[in-house]
Amino acid sequence: MTGAIIHIGCLLALWGAVDGGAPSTAPPVKTPARSTADGGAGATAKTPARAAVETALATGSGAADLQELAARAPGELIGVASDRTVSEAVRGRALAALAYARTARVHAFLENFIVARTPSSEPSDRALLRRAATALGWQGGPRLVEVIAPLLDNPDADVRQDAAAALAIGRARDAEAPLRARLVLEKDPAVRRQIDAALQAVAPAP
Repeated sequence: MTGAIIHIGCLLALWGAVDGGAPSTAPPVKTPARSTADGGAGATAKTPARAAVETALATGSGAADLQELAARAPGELIGVASDRTVSEAVRGRALAALAYARTARVHAFLENFIVARTPSSEPSDRALLRRAATALGWQGGPRLVEVIAPLLDNPDADVRQDAAAALAIGRARDAEAPLRARLVLEKDPAVRRQIDAALQAVAPAP
């Protein structure tokens, strides 16, 4: 695709910078057997498995480690992402890892996480929305546009930019209408460029 999604590349570079760079060649993060607890919002009691996952995320795990965590401990990742007592950076890495956990439970969690915070005036919620939107974009799904498109009207330009990138990643044809509607109103140059790139992805010229 000509003019490959500008911001998607930036997002991947950002994830690498925040999460430890290119996929690690070191042995993957090992966690104890999965717990059945998800450690909901504000949870303080943490199982050994949950504590191990949180510690791994706090060390800035690389992409390969995030994939390993997603495969071994999706429930614990949900618990970390939901827990407002955990730092924003760690919750963000948990959301990034959930992009790799392609289960119905994780998919529903990401959708509900975004819907519950749309709109939000909390700066931390906006940062987490960006991670969750990108993760859901990689997963796609029939409700992708329904869930992500409202973020195109978020007051934060970075959220709008990542929402457009997520729609581009998902390549849902029904994303064309909300993207074009936002392009008419959008003033931020970076967001406009991302919307243009997203439109190339979801509705390429014949």
